[in-house]
Amino acid sequence: MRLLAPAVLVLAAGVGPAGADELQLDRVYAGGTRVESPAAGLSFVTPHGWVGRFGQDARHQVLILGSNTVEGVGLAIIQSGVSAQQVLRSLDEPQDLGAGVVLRPVGAPSVIGPRIAARYRDETYVGRALAVIGPARNGVVFFFAGPARHEAVYAALLEGLAGSTGFAQPVAAPAPAPAPASGRLGEAWSELLTGQALHYFSSYNSGGGGGGMASHRVLHLCAGGRFRYAGDSLVTMNVPGAGGSAGGRDGFQGRWRLESPGESAAVLVLVVDGGQELRWQVRYDGQKTFLNGQRWLRERSKVCG
Repeated sequence: MRLLAPAVLVLAAGVGPAGADELQLDRVYAGGTRVESPAAGLSFVTPHGWVGRFGQDARHQVLILGSNTVEGVGLAIIQSGVSAQQVLRSLDEPQDLGAGVVLRPVGAPSVIGPRIAARYRDETYVGRALAVIGPARNGVVFFFAGPARHEAVYAALLEGLAGSTGFAQPVAAPAPAPAPASGRLGEAWSELLTGQALHYFSSYNSGGGGGGMASHRVLHLCAGGRFRYAGDSLVTMNVPGAGGSAGGRDGFQGRWRLESPGESAAVLVLVVDGGQELRWQVRYDGQKTFLNGQRWLRERSKVCG
């Protein structure tokens, strides 16, 4: 399922709209809150009566929305470096929610200025999507799915979200000055991480039986400077007498190294095959390992050999 992307690690700091809350991993946002992603250069207001929880991995950012009064689940999928044509193609595909539930497009997506709308159906459920494309190859896809009787509610929610969306110039994360991992501290960090698998688990229930999300990510740091990353996510939609789920998997590999090693912190640099570079803060307190402020469980990798 292309649309229901797994949720993902760190957001760049930046200056956004006045009064906007910067999206942060695993944080819950009440309805009526303007949230922003400085890295993507966009913001929007969460719907009243709905709460959202933000998730992020190395490639995707998603705010999952749930309500105690309206059945179904909503997603705000934040995108960077995409064109309108790429978004159009992704919306013109069936949406597989698992458990035999496949929402198929009802006609082709419609394009009106910077917006792309799509509708999906099966015998029981309906899905509505509305993408808003920004001027800097940025955008956001809003998606709601649930019982067909709530379609008008979903349509109104989409219009409200799209109408509240604002764009700004994306803010790049400041890169720390590189320092090769050398000497005693570099050797200690290398011994700590080489050949290890780092696991991160997260889960969220939107409340009211509307749905939730669970994810598992694992990073294998192999000898010789190679790494492998894999992430699995599950988004669930629960309605009386039935339910559906949407699974996603993300993975990539490349080379890793350490920079700026200190007594308790360092910078883990992941250079993905193809050129993308990721810089994650790693911290070790003598027992626990943290990446970008989140605890990851460490064990000997069964993949590195």
